[in-house]
Amino acid sequence: MELPKHVHRVIKRRANGSQTVYTFYTRFRNTKEAWPSIALPEPLEKEFSERLSICEAMARDEKGFLLDGKRLPDLKSKEFWPEATKAHEAFIRRGRQGIKDFKALVEAFQSDTNPFWTKLAASTQRGYRTSGDIIKETWGDDLPVDLTTVDAQDAIDAFGETPAKANQFRAFLSRLMAWGASRGYCKTNVAEMTEKIPGGEPWVPWPNWAFEILLEHAPFHMQMIAMSAFFTGQRQGDVLAMTKPKAGENTIAVRAQKTGNTVWIPIHFAYRKWIDRVPTSDSVMLHAGARATSYKSPDGPDGFRTEWQKLMAKDAFKPFRENRIVFHGLRKNAVINLLEVGCTENQVGAICNMSAQMVQHYGREVALRSLAKDAMKLMEARWSEIEPAAFRNKNGT
Repeated sequence: MELPKHVHRVIKRRANGSQTVYTFYTRFRNTKEAWPSIALPEPLEKEFSERLSICEAMARDEKGFLLDGKRLPDLKSKEFWPEATKAHEAFIRRGRQGIKDFKALVEAFQSDTNPFWTKLAASTQRGYRTSGDIIKETWGDDLPVDLTTVDAQDAIDAFGETPAKANQFRAFLSRLMAWGASRGYCKTNVAEMTEKIPGGEPWVPWPNWAFEILLEHAPFHMQMIAMSAFFTGQRQGDVLAMTKPKAGENTIAVRAQKTGNTVWIPIHFAYRKWIDRVPTSDSVMLHAGARATSYKSPDGPDGFRTEWQKLMAKDAFKPFRENRIVFHGLRKNAVINLLEVGCTENQVGAICNMSAQMVQHYGREVALRSLAKDAMKLMEARWSEIEPAAFRNKNGT
């Protein structure tokens, strides 16, 4: 009989003359892209057609097999065929009716027809797509209505070694479930009751040595972008989109991609010196790439990130990598500097385009230092009331 495409048979002959015939499914056989051979039942057995259909519906990447986006267990695992069968059944149901499983929920949430999704900043969408892929691979054919808070917390805890990734996954899951609850995918947002993983903030303000390295080893156009972030406290994407202030203008108008709000930032006199050093060109953009190309183009931010990553990979920037100094830390520098000179939280928020609550979050170290200074001043002022007598006798005070 003629075998289906990608199906082949192997005959194992023994010394006693007996033989056994094995049937396999091997896509791209005898090529560099060949899949691992998947054992199948004999063609005349009942399960052959079902498992062949599963194999034909599967895809494969460097991590293993997937079926309609659902990550399958290792081929050698006893869970492979039960999970593959479950994913295949869900795949078939999805084609016949509007099933509301996690795959359908994630795809509906991330659709370009969903205004909630399209209003998110591009950087937020990138992070959420990663979390969405994880959910589809893990829970793709499961129903959101069946997810419990314990299930959600277990999934978050699984990323415990990378707190930032864990908390981003939690944020996406919470938004996803909240959005799905009002659209019939689930009854409540079970992620709302979960806990964050401690230590999820991956950035610190830049210390002085970081600026010294940048100014010595980075090209001017990269220095300029960092200085804009330092003096204005804006997010990376908003910094790249800044326009040149005209002669005599004392402010820069910035429209935040994340919030849609426009802020007017007074130009610090030291920042003005940096702006005046920008090469003259016909471009209205303040920042340009290595070849004077604008970062305003659709792939502009990605172009900057590529340049920045190449810069950080150089030997001179090894201390950055070892101490986890990242671009976003400059935003924290700006907040801390404004608080240190006595600005109110509302004033800081007006410049950095940040809520008062976020200013408090970024500036909690400043608040602690300020409290410690005030406490020490109070202690010094009333030292005579609490100084041990032994100290007075010893020091003659």
